[in-house]
Amino acid sequence: MTRTRPLRIAVISQYYPPEAHGALPDSLAQELARRGHDVRVVTSFPNHPHGRVFPGWRQRLRHVEQDRGVTVRRVPMLPDHSGSAVRRIAAYVSFGLSVLTATRFVQGSDVVYVYCAQPTAAIAPMLWRRVLGIPYVLHVQDIWPESVTGSGILDAGMSTRVFEEVLVRWLRRVHRGARRVVAIAPGAARLLTERGAAPERTSSCLNWGTSGPAVEVPRTRDEPGTHIVYAGTIGPNQGLDVVVRAAAQCRDLDGLMVTFVGDGLALPRLRELADTLDARNVRFLPPVQREAMRDVHAGADFEIVALRAVPMSSVTIPSKLQDAMAHGVPLIAAVPGDAADLVTDAGAGLVVEPEDADALADAFRTAHATSPAERRRLSGNARAAVERHMALGPAIDHMENTLREAAA
Repeated sequence: MTRTRPLRIAVISQYYPPEAHGALPDSLAQELARRGHDVRVVTSFPNHPHGRVFPGWRQRLRHVEQDRGVTVRRVPMLPDHSGSAVRRIAAYVSFGLSVLTATRFVQGSDVVYVYCAQPTAAIAPMLWRRVLGIPYVLHVQDIWPESVTGSGILDAGMSTRVFEEVLVRWLRRVHRGARRVVAIAPGAARLLTERGAAPERTSSCLNWGTSGPAVEVPRTRDEPGTHIVYAGTIGPNQGLDVVVRAAAQCRDLDGLMVTFVGDGLALPRLRELADTLDARNVRFLPPVQREAMRDVHAGADFEIVALRAVPMSSVTIPSKLQDAMAHGVPLIAAVPGDAADLVTDAGAGLVVEPEDADALADAFRTAHATSPAERRRLSGNARAAVERHMALGPAIDHMENTLREAAA
C-alpha cells in the first residue's frame, strides 16, 4: 500500500486498557501511531467487566493522558454491567453522549474510527460528520439489535419488539452515514449491507491477534490429563451451560479438568449448575490481567470457544478464538458459521454444534484421547492460520487503507 501524508485519526471506543476488552482498539491505535499518524483516543474510565470504576481511578470531566505516543481523553459515563436492561442501555447511551464533551479534542481530525462494540459509540461521530464535516468509519464487532434482544437482558414481549424496530431504523442511519463499514466476518458484512450499509463501502477484516505475532508458548503442565480452558467473558451470549453439562458427562475421564477463567453475568448460574450436577472436574478462577493471559494459554491443552445457538452467532467470531490460536492452543469450538469455518479450514481443533451437550462431551473425550504429537500438529496449524489470516500487519494495513479512503 502506498502511504502518503500522515492522518489525524480520532479513535472512539468505550473499552480501552487497562480493560482487557480494549486490547483491539489499543493495538490499532498504537500501530497507527507507530506508522506516523497523529492518533487521539476518546474512551471511558476503566470499569469493564464489573461495571465499577477500577480502584485508583476517579471519573472527572477533563482527563488527558499520554500512552506510548497516543493521546487519550477519558470521559465519564454511568458504568454498569448488570442484568438490568435499563441500566445497561443507559450505560451505553451515557458513554455515547459523553463523547460529545471531547468535540474540541477531536476537532481537526481527518477521520474518526469507531470501535463499534455498541453502536451508541457512534452518536458523537454522526453529529461531527454533519457539523464538523469529519467522516467516520465503523468497525462493527457485535451485530445489533440481536446482541441485546438475544442476550437474555430483554424479555420477549411487545416492548422488546418495539425497541428492536426503533433500533433497526436508527442503525440504518448509522450505517448509511458511515464513509466506510468494516465487519469482523464475511457473514457480518453481508448482513450489514442488507441493513443499510452501502456494499461498495463495506468490507470485512478478521480481528487480529492482540498479543503480538503467533508464537509457540511452552506448555507449563507436565502432569497427565487434559486441561480444557475457557477464558473470557462469562455471559448469556456464550451459552456456557453446555460446557458444564458436557464436563459432568465426562467425570469418568481421569485427569480431565475444565477451567473457567473470567467473570460475568452468567457466572453464578454456572457455579450453581456445576454444584447441582456434581461436576467435580469443573473449576472457576477469577479473571486475570492481560499480561497474565500468556500463562493461561500456556496451561491449556485445549481452549473452548462457545456461542448460543442464535442467528447472530453464525456471523460472529469471538476474539478469544484469535488469541488462543495465536498462542498455538488447539480449539474446541461450539460455534456455527464463520467461526466454525475458520477452525475447520485451519485444521486447528474440534468443531461441534452450539448448545449440544452430548456432542461437546464427545469432543472432550476426543481431546482427552489425543496424542501429544497430534496436539502439536493442531497447535502448529492454529499458529499458521493466524499468520495467514489474522496477523497484525496485514490487518492494520486494511484498516489504515480504509481510514485513508474515508478521509479522502
